[in-house]
Amino acid sequence: MYPNSFLPSACPVTRPKAGTLYKPHFLLFVLSILGGIFLCGFGPPRLVDRTILPTQRLTASEIAQLSQQQQLPTLTAKAWLLYDVDADKTLYARNADQALPPASLTKLMTALLVLETNDLTATVTIQGADLIGGSSMNLQVGETLTVEQLLWGLLTVSGNDAATALARHTAGSVKAFVEQMNQRAMALGLKQTHFVNPEGNDVAQHVTSANDLLVLARKDWAFPLFQKIVGTTDITVAGHDLHNTNELLGKFPGANGIKTGTTDNAGECLVASIMHNRHQVLSIVLGSTDRYSDTMALDAAYQANYRWIDGNLNEVSVLNRVYAPDGSLWHLRATGIPPTLLVRRGDAATLQTYRLLQLPPASQPWQSGMTVGVIEWRLGDQLITTQPLLLW
Repeated sequence: MYPNSFLPSACPVTRPKAGTLYKPHFLLFVLSILGGIFLCGFGPPRLVDRTILPTQRLTASEIAQLSQQQQLPTLTAKAWLLYDVDADKTLYARNADQALPPASLTKLMTALLVLETNDLTATVTIQGADLIGGSSMNLQVGETLTVEQLLWGLLTVSGNDAATALARHTAGSVKAFVEQMNQRAMALGLKQTHFVNPEGNDVAQHVTSANDLLVLARKDWAFPLFQKIVGTTDITVAGHDLHNTNELLGKFPGANGIKTGTTDNAGECLVASIMHNRHQVLSIVLGSTDRYSDTMALDAAYQANYRWIDGNLNEVSVLNRVYAPDGSLWHLRATGIPPTLLVRRGDAATLQTYRLLQLPPASQPWQSGMTVGVIEWRLGDQLITTQPLLLW
């Protein structure tokens, strides 16, 4: 007879009556049958492709700092926002719909109308009325420049003279051009915007908002010439030496535009474009006393709290091969575009990769290019996209 200590503690034991012959081999046979049923489950075993986690992971020190990083820095601006272009999402914002004087950020609308309606090679002769003072590209009466050359003066040194000349040339008069500015603002759905002039000097009721400026900046950015101009630090155009007023250019990593603005009523204003690993963010600050520090603080918060994950099946070796019924090894190729996701650091959800095979019947011969399944990309429980899997 075996002692009870050799039997599973969870199993009830019936002691044999005195004089009963105990058969340990029979007991082992019964236990083996029960164990086999337990291990086999209720159906045939199946092969499940395992999840492949992304290579980007947080370190212990990064996780420990998350609570501090989530807090936004203190900014001097009255209104601000930070927008990720590829994610099409505003990540940070304060008073983004508040109507405020925009100073020379007005010229984003001036540039948009000119880019949308003008022949860039057309010539403009400068008149005395164009020289309204303030920031200037130092135009002279009687001087002739092309529309494109005036755009350089408008967007680099923020020339008020260039803005006035372009407005007069485009619409026939400055007044008519301002009417076009407001009509375009309405068409774009800019609810907090009203213009009184094309250059941005302080005037009552000349206002816009950070959200409205975001729309304008994105419309302007669609023009390659605009990108080229606002990303240029120094250039000579038509004999005029132009130095871009955006001090981030050439000094802050990734900065590639867009426009500054400063007046007594508006304070310091800036729309800035910054690239991070091929991903663009737009930062807008209005009514600041230190626009560059505010912009850099917003960008630092963005980098601390967000990260991009790029899906790449080529790095997942366990998922890119499969064996045919005859034992031959085949490779798999995913078609389509893998996902690129912006996620908040510390989120529990992680980008995961699943392979779902849909193999042909054993009687069907395998051929290169045959679809044999899909790759699923999921963020937590959310299906992001799928990619067909082909044999090759």
